[in-house]
Amino acid sequence: MSLLQPLDIVNAACAVIGEDPLEAFDGEAGGAAISIYEDVVGFNCGVYQFSFCRSLRQLSRVSDAVPLSGWTYVFDLPAERVGPPIYVTDDITDPDHRFNRYSLVNTTVHASCDPLFAMIKIIPAPHLWSATFKSCTISAVAAKLAFSLASDRQTMETLTQVAYGSPMENFRGGQMRAAINEDAQATPPRKPDWRNNPFERAWKS
Repeated sequence: MSLLQPLDIVNAACAVIGEDPLEAFDGEAGGAAISIYEDVVGFNCGVYQFSFCRSLRQLSRVSDAVPLSGWTYVFDLPAERVGPPIYVTDDITDPDHRFNRYSLVNTTVHASCDPLFAMIKIIPAPHLWSATFKSCTISAVAAKLAFSLASDRQTMETLTQVAYGSPMENFRGGQMRAAINEDAQATPPRKPDWRNNPFERAWKS
C-alpha cells in the first residue's frame, strides 16, 4: 500500500486494528475518520518543528494599509500557516539571521523593512512525511479509531504508547522519538546570530 494520501494513512490504521478499509471519507464513519486524522496530524506536527512541517515564504505587503502600530508597512501572513510564524527574516541568504523589528497584529506583520520573509508551520501532505513520522501517525490514528469504532480502551492505550511512549515522555517517546531523532540528524544546527547580540554590537561600536 502506498501511503501518499490521508485515506491511505487512515486505511493503514484500520488494518492495524483489524477494521475494513474505507472507500472514501463520506458517511458517518468517514467523517469521524477524517476528523481523527486531522486531529492526530495537527498534534503530531506540533510536537516538534519537523523540517517537512515548515515552509519559507515571502510575505505579501498590503499596499493600501495604514498601520497604527508605529511601523511603516503591513504584511499578510500566508493563509495556510498554522499559528504564528516560527521566525521572520529580512535576509534569506543567511539561514541563521533573525529579524526582530516587527509586531504581530492579528494575521499580519507590521514592520518598517521590505521585503520580509517568514518561516511558517504548515500541515504537509502524507507524501512529504518521513517514514518514522508516518508510522507514528498511523499508530496514533489506529489508537483513536479503536476507541471510536469499537470502544476498545485497552487497544487505544497500547497503540498510544507505541506511538508516543510512556506518559512520562510527554508524547516524545516511542515512534515519535524515532521521528524526532531522524529529523534532527538531517537538520544542521543553527549558528548563533551575533548581529542580534547587544554585547557584540556594543563591542563593535
